[in-house]
Amino acid sequence: MSLENYAQDWMIWIFASAVMLAFYDIVKKASVRGNAVIPVLLVSTLAGLSAYALGLAAVGGLRDAAVATPHEHLLVAVKSLLAGSSWVFTFWALRTLPITIATPIRASSPALVFVVAFFMYGERPGLLQGVGMALVFVGYWAFAWAGRHEGIDFLRSRAVWLAICGMCFSAASALWDKFILQKCAIPPARVQLWFQIGLVVIYVALFASLRLSRLNQDRFEWRWTIPLTGVLLAVADYLYFHGLALPDVHISVASLLRRFSVVISFVVGAVVFHERNLRRKGLALASVLVGIALICL
Repeated sequence: MSLENYAQDWMIWIFASAVMLAFYDIVKKASVRGNAVIPVLLVSTLAGLSAYALGLAAVGGLRDAAVATPHEHLLVAVKSLLAGSSWVFTFWALRTLPITIATPIRASSPALVFVVAFFMYGERPGLLQGVGMALVFVGYWAFAWAGRHEGIDFLRSRAVWLAICGMCFSAASALWDKFILQKCAIPPARVQLWFQIGLVVIYVALFASLRLSRLNQDRFEWRWTIPLTGVLLAVADYLYFHGLALPDVHISVASLLRRFSVVISFVVGAVVFHERNLRRKGLALASVLVGIALICL
């Protein structure tokens, strides 16, 4: 298969992942709004792990995915810590921030991925890709300008800083993905299975420590969107890991394309949650759309 076909294939995988990730963002907001964060994370991750394991078993791939060396376990455990930290910060931020602000902040992680990948992996985008990335970055940060008109002080808001911390861990997780999937050549199915198992262990430990210390007494309310959150994320990760495992993938571009999910989250989230100030946010979103179009060229 030619390099052009490889590139086309991984872009399809990443875009499909972005669509699933968008709906994940929407049900995540519905699950965590005014709800206890850690129990929501634990239940949703258990649901996602169960769905993924059943899917692997159905196609006869569970045994191969479950067999991992101690070194692979260690590498995937780091992935679980990075992604788990990102989601804890992001879920706390999403409890109070509008989805049309919170998801674009998290979507700025490709900016960090791009800078680090430039030095770490020697990735060099073409001219059109470079212009497209610049437009996407401008669009993402323009959401901060729009947020000021909703009374959100980005320098003093605790929720905004939580979202930024989540974004930083998300960028680190994306860079680690390329390392373990391409440099270490761990099969995607194995990464996803043990990555989700690691998340369950982390969330159980956090839940138990909070209960014992009585530091957090937020009430947990069951919602049907909670298990759906985990299932959608499992599907999005499946598509993402398989796309990222293909040859010649630039993690800076893949990470950016995956954040196309913010477009769907913006439109559907604005309708579902009746959010305002959409004109200013729409201008920022237009910059993102043009940038992604240039990247695809």
